[in-house]
Amino acid sequence: MKRIRILSFQFSWAGLLGFIWVLSVLPAGAAEVINVGYTGPLSGGAAKYGQNNLDGLKMAVDEMNEAGGISVAGKTYTFKVNFLDDRYRPADAVTNARRFVELYKPPFIFCPHAGGILGMLKFNEQEGFIVHGYTDNTAILQLGNKWLVKAPMSMGFYNYGIMEIGWKKGWRKGALLCGTHEAAKMAEKIFEVLWKDMGGEIVANAPADYGKVTDFYPYLTKVLAAKPDAIFLYGPSEPSAMIISSARELGFKGGFMLGSQCKLDEMEKVAPLKTLTPSVGVCPVAMMPLPLMQEYSKKHQQRVKTIPTSESAFNYEVMYIFAEAMKKAGTVKDLGKIMAAIPGVLPVGKHAIRGIHSMTKEGQFISGYFAMEIAEGKFAQPLSIDPGPWYQKYGAAWTPK
Repeated sequence: MKRIRILSFQFSWAGLLGFIWVLSVLPAGAAEVINVGYTGPLSGGAAKYGQNNLDGLKMAVDEMNEAGGISVAGKTYTFKVNFLDDRYRPADAVTNARRFVELYKPPFIFCPHAGGILGMLKFNEQEGFIVHGYTDNTAILQLGNKWLVKAPMSMGFYNYGIMEIGWKKGWRKGALLCGTHEAAKMAEKIFEVLWKDMGGEIVANAPADYGKVTDFYPYLTKVLAAKPDAIFLYGPSEPSAMIISSARELGFKGGFMLGSQCKLDEMEKVAPLKTLTPSVGVCPVAMMPLPLMQEYSKKHQQRVKTIPTSESAFNYEVMYIFAEAMKKAGTVKDLGKIMAAIPGVLPVGKHAIRGIHSMTKEGQFISGYFAMEIAEGKFAQPLSIDPGPWYQKYGAAWTPK
């Protein structure tokens, strides 16, 4: 019996010494890790889009960690991005979010598609995480979710700016050749309402599945028979450029109004600028006349080896907004205080690359916006469009009925 007691005492003493040794080798003030979740398409047809979003988020986190992390209420924290592929499927996004909550309890989860965002908004307040929804679909703002932020402005505003420029160019008879996916259907509806409100006329509508159709001639034949001044497109860049090339081959000399999903710099790789003339779209990120954006563009190309996009730029800036809000709130866990602190940290200094300067009560970030014309076979100067009048007239959550 005595031997057992002695062995027990010796074992306990050895364990205590081991514990003291472990504490001694840990660095003083070692940073705690804040986990951040990202669910988005990382395989399939939308993989590039999903990766662009993730690249911006990871770049922000890498920069902060390399700088030693952030200090909140006297403690140092670093960040870790945990990401999962959801193949653009809402159900998979929800599953991924629940997995993040179970494993990491992240204060923030990023998602770049409306279906996944809407799914997460059904339980994020109960499970305790803030959603950054990267989408121009305003449906996510209509639920009154208190733990939601949205960086891209509304599809209505983006496309209205393009339509205004087309209107000033004298285009009155508009035709539609949008995709058949949900965002394209919404863009089509928005164009119809706003174009008619301007006094314009819709002369033809021929929606096509941009992901499956390879021959757009039948759709263009219907559209061109109505003799439009301009055609509104909404869909991925490559098929959009193919549509314009086919229209030129059929003799169409009119204009194109390119919805916010069409990336002008990506379209240039498929069709020459002479073919794309005249057209109006959203200004490519790398061409925006914003000094901070230009600086970010160089850093992004050095780190990621790709040209930055709106997706990468906005997610980069939002991650910095979250970090600054934590610092101002003095907490990494109280989401109510973090959300309340966000307006007070805007804009986030040298990291305000897209110029986010305010947030609406619904969680919509307001930022700078530039449109771009392609004229005479080249890119024209970016055109700054103030979002203020739009949001005063329509509000952040406006969607056509």
